[in-house]
Amino acid sequence: MSDKDTEQAAGSRESLEQAAMQDEQVQDVHAQLLREKEEPTEGFSPIPILLLFVFGALSFWAGVYFVKYSGEYRWDAYNPNFKAGVKKAPPPQISLFDRGAKVYRAQCAQCHQANGNGIAGVYPPLVASDWVTGHSETLARILINGLNGPIVVKGSTYNGNMPAFGPGGLNLRPVEIAGVLTYIRQEWGNDAPEIDTAMMDTHLAAYSARSTPWQADELRRDLGEDLALKASTESKAAPADTETAVEEEAQAIGSASM
Repeated sequence: MSDKDTEQAAGSRESLEQAAMQDEQVQDVHAQLLREKEEPTEGFSPIPILLLFVFGALSFWAGVYFVKYSGEYRWDAYNPNFKAGVKKAPPPQISLFDRGAKVYRAQCAQCHQANGNGIAGVYPPLVASDWVTGHSETLARILINGLNGPIVVKGSTYNGNMPAFGPGGLNLRPVEIAGVLTYIRQEWGNDAPEIDTAMMDTHLAAYSARSTPWQADELRRDLGEDLALKASTESKAAPADTETAVEEEAQAIGSASM
């Protein structure tokens, strides 16, 4: 064996020894790391205490919320504040005047104008008109069946077509027709009794079957009792009758004690 071969063999042995030493060092390092790391255990890691408190607080809040806003778990309760046996307050009532004002603005103001003065020569005024403030049945006839042909209003003649608001026309509800009649009889300085829903039911029963609009010369024929005027007169007389009854009762008590 030559010297060169001898040197190469010695170099190989030295390399192998160095590699073996490096491998042992790596294993020693790994063994040290394994000794410092906790041994794995079976089961779950404990939940942090803070997380338990948060979960408990959320569960408590959810329970209170469902109890308060469950509608008592009624299948027919759609209001979260529902309470069985508690009567709901009735919705606020809209007066006939306010209801009529809304109908007037939607259906009448374009012709008779917002101020009730109409348009000269085209649409008659409603302000200070005896057709409006006079017999309530006359006005009800006009609204239910409409009006066609010439009519004299405050000395001027108008020849137009008033549409029907009843079943043969716009088919407004009785309360809506009563509202608009009340509105025009009490707005712009007009001072006439209101026409309520019960009165309109009476008039509708009498005239709903009529299929043609009224003519001016027949509007005031065969009128019945003015229901609006009658109701107003009775309501004004009622307080006086009550006072008289109280006085008579007081006198009777005084006589009995003497």
